[in-house]
Amino acid sequence: MLIMLLYLVLLGVMLDKILLEVVQDKDPENVLGGVLIYYFLIVFVLRFFLQSIPAIQAVPYLHLPVKRNTIGHFLVLKSFTSFFNLLPFFLFLPFALKWLPAFYGWGSALVWFIGVLSFEWTMNLKLIWFKRKNTDKPQISLLLMVAIVLLLALDHFHIFSISSIGEWYFMSLLKQPLCLLIPMMAFVFWYVYNLKFIRKIIYTEELVPKKSQQEQLSSGLNRLQKYGVLGELILKEVRLLFRNKRSKTVLFLIPFFLLYGLIFYPQEVYMQKTSMLVFVGIFVTGGFLIAYGQYIMAWESAHFDSILTSNIGMFDFFHAKYLLMAIPTGILYFFTIPYAYFGMEIFWLNLAALFYNLGVNAPILLYTASYNKKRMDLSKGAMMNYQGVGVNNFLMVLPLLILPMLIFWPLNMFFGYVVAVLALAGLGLIGIVFHKSLIKLAVQHFENKRYEIAEGYRQKY
Repeated sequence: MLIMLLYLVLLGVMLDKILLEVVQDKDPENVLGGVLIYYFLIVFVLRFFLQSIPAIQAVPYLHLPVKRNTIGHFLVLKSFTSFFNLLPFFLFLPFALKWLPAFYGWGSALVWFIGVLSFEWTMNLKLIWFKRKNTDKPQISLLLMVAIVLLLALDHFHIFSISSIGEWYFMSLLKQPLCLLIPMMAFVFWYVYNLKFIRKIIYTEELVPKKSQQEQLSSGLNRLQKYGVLGELILKEVRLLFRNKRSKTVLFLIPFFLLYGLIFYPQEVYMQKTSMLVFVGIFVTGGFLIAYGQYIMAWESAHFDSILTSNIGMFDFFHAKYLLMAIPTGILYFFTIPYAYFGMEIFWLNLAALFYNLGVNAPILLYTASYNKKRMDLSKGAMMNYQGVGVNNFLMVLPLLILPMLIFWPLNMFFGYVVAVLALAGLGLIGIVFHKSLIKLAVQHFENKRYEIAEGYRQKY
């Protein structure tokens, strides 16, 4: 952590030279003003996954003879101990002290930095409200992702430039100190609002988790029980995904998987029908399949012994896992169809990648699941948490992404793009047709290793 901190400070000290080197037709302060908006958005998303809200931390103080107003102030101020609130001091304070005084004076440099810091701390306060609302209405997080992507798209196509607004405002801070009132007033508003918000919800009955929409959805899936043992197993797995913090993180990452193509498809260098497009297609259409499938056995490591001693047929157990990878992947594919905007070649390649994921990658994950012997605690989040993750998890992902590229590359070189895409789709369709036979191979492999797996899952964290 000390090394990472030193890297951040070094980046802040060298920021002016980096900006001068990267963008030579603008001054560093202009460039940084446009970039800061995206910085705040990215950090807000990171805060959403990594930073806990203070309201839940109120429980240990509710029985004390302390005023609720005092507890509220304490909890709001405690949120400022987050590492994210210190980032401006490491990244932007060196820039403000090193570069700005020579051109605008020390007073303007100080005003500029206070403006940046006020925006960052306002985002911290806004997160408290946002995460609490997201607990009751999880679709809010999806709306946030859509809004960010929409802003990026509008800026990229020069329809509405949020970076230009950021550049204008932060340059105005240097010339007119009164502009500092905007972020400071926003900071005061969100502080007071959160204080009232926390005072309103720090009752024990308010802090007890209510039945979430995910649970309502899983209870609505009870109709799966009519499909016998297979439906029961799928239903159990759906409930496991929705009820545990570690598995729910995979669901939150789905928008990132689907939007991964926006990094590559707008770039001309990646649109030359290269094998890199295969990598993107596999990841975009199979992000959930890979993220869920690489821990497909470990999700149930806490009660794995009961699975071994139950009367559940292992083929049904593995078949349910396959369907739980295949069905959501097929549904999520429809959200990738708009990528046809970048060309029908992308559309057909993504369709071939879908077939390949369902017919080849899903059976590979079922087979390699027997090599994952690390117990996993589902009550903990996945961000910065490597508990239950071994080198096997990283190794099993490599063939999923690299093998289709190795298949595509020579075929594309010698026979053309169409033949290479058809080959990927054909392999996937063959795997889909014979998926039951491939599942049987995975079951046989599991039967040979089931006691080793069980022994690994019995180990302490």
